[in-house]
Amino acid sequence: MTRTSYRPLAVPGLVVAVLAYVGCAKTMDTPAQPGGKGDESASRSRSPAGPAPGPDGAGSNSKLFANWPTPAGALVISGEQNGYLEPCGCTQGQLGGLRRRFDMVARLREQQKWPLVLVDLGSLIKDPAGSRAGFEQVKIKFGIALKALAMMKYQAVALSADDLKIGVDEALMQVFNMAEQKNRTPPPMILAANVAASPPFDAIIRTSLRTEAGPVKIGITAVLDPEALKKLSDPAKDTALPSVRSPEEALPAVLADLEKDTHIQVLLVQGPPELAKPIAEKFPGFEIVVGTSLHDPAQEPEMLNGGKTMLITVGQKGKYVGVVGLFQDPKQKFRYQRVTLGSRYNGPAEPMRKLIENEFQDDLKQARVVADFPRRAVINGAPGATFVGAESCKTCHPNTYAKWATTKHAQAFEHIVHDPKGERSDHQHDAECISCHTTGFEYNSGWISAEKTPYLKGNQCENCHGPGSEHIKGPDNAAVRKFMARAAADMDKNRFCIRCHDEDNSPKFDFTTFWGQVAHTKLDTYADPKVHAGPAAPVVEKKDADRK
Repeated sequence: MTRTSYRPLAVPGLVVAVLAYVGCAKTMDTPAQPGGKGDESASRSRSPAGPAPGPDGAGSNSKLFANWPTPAGALVISGEQNGYLEPCGCTQGQLGGLRRRFDMVARLREQQKWPLVLVDLGSLIKDPAGSRAGFEQVKIKFGIALKALAMMKYQAVALSADDLKIGVDEALMQVFNMAEQKNRTPPPMILAANVAASPPFDAIIRTSLRTEAGPVKIGITAVLDPEALKKLSDPAKDTALPSVRSPEEALPAVLADLEKDTHIQVLLVQGPPELAKPIAEKFPGFEIVVGTSLHDPAQEPEMLNGGKTMLITVGQKGKYVGVVGLFQDPKQKFRYQRVTLGSRYNGPAEPMRKLIENEFQDDLKQARVVADFPRRAVINGAPGATFVGAESCKTCHPNTYAKWATTKHAQAFEHIVHDPKGERSDHQHDAECISCHTTGFEYNSGWISAEKTPYLKGNQCENCHGPGSEHIKGPDNAAVRKFMARAAADMDKNRFCIRCHDEDNSPKFDFTTFWGQVAHTKLDTYADPKVHAGPAAPVVEKKDADRK
């Protein structure tokens, strides 16, 4: 394959850059062991000889990539953000986050002054059907993610079926509107070599992109798995994106065109993880191929085509970014490093902080994401029962109430409203937070707002036992009590607690260990006849009035 020639730099070149993205994640922010397999170990694939950098590209001093020769330019690769804008802060050591990515990119530009090209594999959001935030919040989050990429000066993002699940017209129109705004940095170009777009979206979806990292000319393209697009049931799909071809059919002409006047060709493959490798092997002209992944990415890229092609994955949830150093040495053209976005990258990143903590939260409030969240009936609760709050339980179960009040469950709401470190804004309009920090959210009589349902703040009794109004009316009603009874074995078997204590928010959660901290059997006795009469009926009626 013929390459356009280019002269070596006067200063020996090497490259690397980094970026990240978001998300509470199972992998925690722990230091790597020298020479071991920690998250921050450096890869030296196709690299000049010399000392390897330390954690996250740092050498013996605080300057990033201090032991790396100066590169001609750097390619920074991210992808599969899956809606993780920032670590939620529910546990220590969470990785990723757009602020950390912003800090890393800013420091590379300011300290090293390397020419950077930033590209993203797509999947900025997760399927709204699988998100506890709901459709409206995911739609807003997509727009915020686009603004974040524009802020960091991304040039390209692959078209992803995941991003189209908020609606093909909705997703593409958000990009189009951003591109049309004269007072805002334009969004990255959407790339899809094998998908045709109708006007006006043909202005934002391109077959390929030519760009430069210093003297290095780079050609970038992407392909989308046709099967992923076919699975979308959106009726607007066929109008906005009228045709899709196989990657094998679309890529030959695109590659041949890029080879005419670029030094390096990059391919982004949006589809199942097993799709990228056979495409890379079939088209060895692409020297850098980026694929999706199911797990944390490998520290080193897989080398294909006799060492001519790097197959790179950057993992999910924005915990890592890949950096490819670009050299003008034909014998040592690339150097790759996977970078972990841990606590090392905690610079102020004020523009990104304002976007995530101010603009995003304001957008959620204005859209009434929490207040107007689609609600449904409780399936396994007592017929006709409504949520009444833990204070209503206190009368008959004082010791149980006192035990609950000592747990973090009782203070869950305060944790999302007030941040003792002052790093996070009020998140009471964020459905992802509210879903686990209040009581009865998603249900007809559950949480609405601090003004209308203050008695449902925190993670209370009824989140486990179900709505309690019928139990209050008839404490000895055996049928109602059966609905509310909970056995530890069933809670564990049904993974009830994992709904909130998942691998993102509670990576060390163990049911047996933590159940002992909240278990409350045999704390109260019920000899007093008043207990069996229950609280006065107005307790329930008052709760209903508060909601109106």
